[in-house]
Amino acid sequence: FGSSRRPSQLERRVLSSGVPCGTSPIAMASGEGAMNVPLRDAGAEEDVSTPFRMLRQNSATLNQDSGQQPISMQWRDLSFKIGGKHILKNVTGCVNAGRLTGVLGPSGSGKSTLLNVLAGRQRTDAHGMELTGEVSVSGVRIDPNAFRSNVAYVMQEDSLLATETPRECLRFSAYLRLPRARQGQQDHEVFVQMLLSTLQLQKCADTIVGSALVKGISGGEKKRTSVGIELITNPKVLFLDEPLSGLDSYAAYTLVVALKELADAGVLVFCSVHQPSSEIFDMFDDAVFLHDGQVAFHGPVKGLVEHFTSVGFPCKASFNPADHVMFLLQKESPESVGQVKQRWTEGTLHAQLLEDIEAKRTNAPGNPAWLSQAIQGSGADVGFCRQLIVLMRRELRGTLRNKGILGARFGMTLFLGVLYAWLFAGSASAGDAADADAPNCRSDNFDSASCEADFQAHYGTLVSLSIMAMMGSAQPVLLSFPSERPVFLREYAAKQYTVAPYFISKTLVEMPVVLLSQVFAFLVAYWLMGLHGNWLYEVLITWGVGIASSSLALLIGCGVASAQKAIQLAPLALIPQMLFSGLFLPVEKIPTSLRWVKYICPLRYAINLLTHVEFQYIKDRIDTCKGDPQEQIPGDLLRQKLIEKQGVQWDDWKLDLAMLVALYVGFRIVSAVLLWRKGKYVY
Repeated sequence: FGSSRRPSQLERRVLSSGVPCGTSPIAMASGEGAMNVPLRDAGAEEDVSTPFRMLRQNSATLNQDSGQQPISMQWRDLSFKIGGKHILKNVTGCVNAGRLTGVLGPSGSGKSTLLNVLAGRQRTDAHGMELTGEVSVSGVRIDPNAFRSNVAYVMQEDSLLATETPRECLRFSAYLRLPRARQGQQDHEVFVQMLLSTLQLQKCADTIVGSALVKGISGGEKKRTSVGIELITNPKVLFLDEPLSGLDSYAAYTLVVALKELADAGVLVFCSVHQPSSEIFDMFDDAVFLHDGQVAFHGPVKGLVEHFTSVGFPCKASFNPADHVMFLLQKESPESVGQVKQRWTEGTLHAQLLEDIEAKRTNAPGNPAWLSQAIQGSGADVGFCRQLIVLMRRELRGTLRNKGILGARFGMTLFLGVLYAWLFAGSASAGDAADADAPNCRSDNFDSASCEADFQAHYGTLVSLSIMAMMGSAQPVLLSFPSERPVFLREYAAKQYTVAPYFISKTLVEMPVVLLSQVFAFLVAYWLMGLHGNWLYEVLITWGVGIASSSLALLIGCGVASAQKAIQLAPLALIPQMLFSGLFLPVEKIPTSLRWVKYICPLRYAINLLTHVEFQYIKDRIDTCKGDPQEQIPGDLLRQKLIEKQGVQWDDWKLDLAMLVALYVGFRIVSAVLLWRKGKYVY
């Protein structure tokens, strides 16, 4: 890399292998022919089987056919402020395909904001936000927000599902982003395998990504997986936000080697870097240094030392030039740093930059279709059905692999089922058997106090079963979805799928899981409690409150960024439902100003429906003896009054069912809208 250091082990293996210079060192690092591609003869046709070579060939063919220069992006006098605070201040710059460009600067200097604005990932039209200046691609002015679908973007945080493997992550992206026509030339699996080899991911290809609690692949492997996901479409523009964060020196080095090869293949690669080593910084072609939202340097890395020497800050030969400039920007006084930025704007490099931008504008392609063809990768919009199938496969795979969440869901339901069955054993049959077996529907030994107590115990079993279904279904979603939310935002921003198939896939996988958990719970609780109602109907009702509560939990998860915040907000969604269930306080005793809350509580409608099913025998006996009031059972009449005090009307079961379904659908729709709005802008 143009320095006097000893070559690394990776480089020595490449040099000793006899492979031509254009061959990827990453591809050779795994030994015994990572790509299974034989060395070609000197006179053989060039092998373009690796993704990087494919990119190089596609870029060369496109430029030759169009007669245009490689892709470039320019921005001039770019300023961005939020709430009166200027994040970027009249920033001007240019990045070119074929040259690896990095943006560096202290924390808070505007590196990530610059990337996000250029990539269209930063919202700029909200209240208090203002963006001025212009952004162009190959001299053609563009709207970054409209252009963002053409930019492959690797976020700073690796947004990967913990239950997926690198191979499955790449395969998922390939199935949704590669056109069907390509399958005739090259199968998706072959292309995925080539990317795994090129990015040195073969050894961990079938190891789950993991999380803070589950051991998985390393940080460097996660980052290379994130890069590989974006390389699926053969992008022409690749942005990376702090790709080296959290990586050790070798992992960072191998990643930058891959990025350098991408740039050499004709891709426009632009990334923010915080503190690169001398080896890594030497691989960059161009560098942009920001300080307090302003440019302190923009130009070739080879000219960095010379420029800062000319402004009075020479770099020692033994120092890393990047560290020297970073230290300078933070150590020197604001006046000295201001002079450095002023000397930059007055220097020859800045003048050359402006000339280059103006030349690209003058030579901009007259045919707008060329720009669209040049920028877009090989991705293609896939149909709704294909999106749904691929998403369902991943959702089902993740559900079965996430044994912690699955165990919590079934474990909590079964534990509560056993506990409630033990606690309420025989409560539903107490005081009812004599009345049920009376031949003339009479009871001569009626005790209203005892009858009311028996009813409360019976009613309590229904409330407990409903709460069990609510808690057992909502808690797993509260724990799991906040970690899935960043993955959705990344994939949605990349237009891998739309919101509708995503939510439908989660619904279709979740519904049978919740139903199965309720079946297990009722197998334990139903007969021990001595319930009277139709077993299947009661299972379906608790299933309904379970999926409705999970939808409410999903709504909370869509609005927060972490599982901790979701758990903190969980009582806000769960406790009011229990308070308005009628167990602690009859509905008629609730203050009128608060009674409206019961209308948005799925638990309330589930309890009403269970009451309809469980106490239907009372209504039937009352109707049977309706012609002769003397034959009415006093206990039945009292229970009917107690049921009505809970706000349950016999003829309203259809309304209760409709409201339970409506809340389930409504919570899902609101969740989808929240994610859709958030997905439009990641930042």
